[in-house]
Amino acid sequence: MKSFLRILIFCLTVGGVAGGLIWGFLTGRTEQAAEAKREAPVEAPSRVTTENGATVLAFDTAAQKANGIVVTQLASVRRRVETQANGVVLQLQPLLDLKTSYNSAQMDIAKARAVAQASQAEYERLQRLNHGDENVAVKTVESAHATAESDTATLQNAEQSLVIIKNSIELRWGATVARWLEQGSPQVDALLAQREYLLQVTSSNPGSGAAPQEALVQYAGGTRGVAHLISILPQLDPRLQMPSWLYIVAARPGLVPGINLPVFLPSGPTRNGIMVPSSAVVWWQGKAWCYVEESSGKFERRAISTSSPMADGWFVSEALIPAGTEGISAGDRVVIAGAQTLISEEFRSQIDTDED
Repeated sequence: MKSFLRILIFCLTVGGVAGGLIWGFLTGRTEQAAEAKREAPVEAPSRVTTENGATVLAFDTAAQKANGIVVTQLASVRRRVETQANGVVLQLQPLLDLKTSYNSAQMDIAKARAVAQASQAEYERLQRLNHGDENVAVKTVESAHATAESDTATLQNAEQSLVIIKNSIELRWGATVARWLEQGSPQVDALLAQREYLLQVTSSNPGSGAAPQEALVQYAGGTRGVAHLISILPQLDPRLQMPSWLYIVAARPGLVPGINLPVFLPSGPTRNGIMVPSSAVVWWQGKAWCYVEESSGKFERRAISTSSPMADGWFVSEALIPAGTEGISAGDRVVIAGAQTLISEEFRSQIDTDED
């Protein structure tokens, strides 16, 4: 009887241990499966579909807000096409040196004129005394005459030096700046005090024509300012070998001599069209694109032309739209923020498809 009980207890013990091992194994497998399921990457539903042969991205209102997508409707505008040019803020030390030389020459003229007038008056006085039988030797009169002629020559030489300096200013900076220096214009004081700067503007377009009275200067950060035409600059831009114009701009932080800036010159007649902001444009395969909201929450990528750059984007003339060369027109709702997110989503779906 005792042997039977021992055998029974042994069997129950072995059975319990085996059951525990089996239960532990099954529990471990279940937990591993659950953990693997939790760690498996969650495949986001594709937002890209094809409708009527066109690729369409779907972003509802919540998704647009979460991804920073902002849409605006393009309105028709009237603008002149702008030609982009190169601008460089000029060093003013050469102008300061010329002004110093000009002022010095003026002082030399004033001194020489005073001396010449005095010597001429002395010569005339001695000549009168000599003719009036006064006791004035002829030699004294002749010496006074020679002194007067010498002083007159010195005055003429000083006047000629001033003309040379003025011509140098005109050859370097143009007739307007030369006139400013000659007349003591407040513009020169503003330049030398760095309240304003001179800007050399050179168009890369040989047929750009006459310079406009105002040009748009684009500064760092995208801000813009207006530059006012002074005159043609009587020298070529050594980098581009093209004629240049001289503009004046107000001083601002970061504007220093030697800095290069993009300048936009209005040219041609005023036209109807639309403005595509820079923030709306993404680049792919060397072309410019933007996203248009065809219907609520559905976006399509459209090509645009960048043949008419403006300071704040690109101008699309309405004359080109009917010919099919442009992908957008007035009234279209265009993505002006978040376009990079859309193009990333579009091509991510293509990569996923290729991998499958």
